Amino acid sequence: MNEQLKLLTALQKIDSIILSARLRMDAIPSAIASHEGPLKNAESACENVRQNHADLEKKKRDKEIEIEDIKEKINKLKQRTSGIKNNKEYQAHTKEIEKAEKELKRNEDELLSVMDSIEGASKALEIERGRITAEKSKIETIKKDLEKEVVKGAEEIKKFKGERKKLVEKIDGDLYGEYMTILKTSRGVAVVEAKDEACHGCDMHIPPQLFVEIKSSDEIIHCPQCRRFLYYVKPEETK
Repeated sequence: MNEQLKLLTALQKIDSIILSARLRMDAIPSAIASHEGPLKNAESACENVRQNHADLEKKKRDKEIEIEDIKEKINKLKQRTSGIKNNKEYQAHTKEIEKAEKELKRNEDELLSVMDSIEGASKALEIERGRITAEKSKIETIKKDLEKEVVKGAEEIKKFKGERKKLVEKIDGDLYGEYMTILKTSRGVAVVEAKDEACHGCDMHIPPQLFVEIKSSDEIIHCPQCRRFLYYVKPEETK
């Protein structure tokens, strides 16, 4: 294989590693965001339960005030009982007290029902808050793991950039410029293997005569379709 092509092949491997590391690092914010969905759902559910709990507490306070007003009304009615002189008025007064007492009983039952609902809402609120805590803990763990990936990726890029610089110094300037142009326009892959009479960059069929040249010639040959540099690996080299 042409010595310059060997260098380009080695450079491509390094650039692929660097590109892969950068892509992993660039994907980290999205990876974090993808794990925030369950937390947002838990926070939304918790807010709904909290609002329901607050509404029930207000209903309880209103009901307690209403009950106190009815009790006060009953006390006043009972205080007036001794002043009633005739039986007709007494019966009507008694009915009014009974009606108020029934109203009191109904409101007290409603209060008990509201208090039961508050107890249920309190338990639900505790569960939802627990979910939020658990989801936040998960995200923190994920963030720490991803932060380690960032450090690892940065170290990897730094290491291979050093190796890359040494390689570039050995490559012909014009050839390197051509390599970089192809790299930028070909999704980060400028050097590919020619195998089974096909370019493994664009999958185009390589004419038999050209494939023979790639296998036997010491010249640098491009794919007629995608213009990537082509190299051939002899079968014994893959063993």
